Amino acid sequence: MNTLEKKDGVYYTQNIDNLPIEERVFFREGKGVSATNEHYRVATEDEIAAWKQWLKEQEEKEL
Repeated sequence: MNTLEKKDGVYYTQNIDNLPIEERVFFREGKGVSATNEHYRVATEDEIAAWKQWLKEQEEKEL
């Protein structure tokens, strides 16, 4: 079983180009068969900021 270790300030996301932010998953650590650098990578600061902005917009829509 493969692991992506939890590191302070690090999120992982899919290793897929041009995947829209609303379709991406972000997580801090992972275990499993596909938890490799082939499938996931460290998310960029821009991706994390866009994701947090998207989450905020979704919360505001629910109000």
